[in-house]
Amino acid sequence: MPIRWTFDRSTRLVTATATGPVGIDDFNGYLREVAAEGCVGYQTIFSFQAAGVELGLKEIAALSQQAKDRVRDDVSDGRIALIAASDAEREMGAYFMQRMGTQRPCQIFDSMEEARAWLGLPPDPPTASRD
Repeated sequence: MPIRWTFDRSTRLVTATATGPVGIDDFNGYLREVAAEGCVGYQTIFSFQAAGVELGLKEIAALSQQAKDRVRDDVSDGRIALIAASDAEREMGAYFMQRMGTQRPCQIFDSMEEARAWLGLPPDPPTASRD
């Protein structure tokens, strides 16, 4: 699967990294796995830096709706940090953020360190994994 992810239950954080070509089926598989592990509503860091994301506007809108539907105030504030390397990734991230509205805070960053800092986390990576 081109999306590898880890989780940390103590900080309620999912960290995902996409590599290679990534389409809507890959994202839907990732979301099913997150739900199966009981990580819905966790804060999320998602890196697209090594990916070729192949999504249209309709698919991005659908993903943002799924993210909004997964808000769990009893779990965390659900912030989503996107890490982008290209202008195209930033444009997709900006559209995702626009579609999210105010339901889940979302920001785009250039590095993992910046994303973790925004979430108020130390620079250490999560320990448990699922891929």
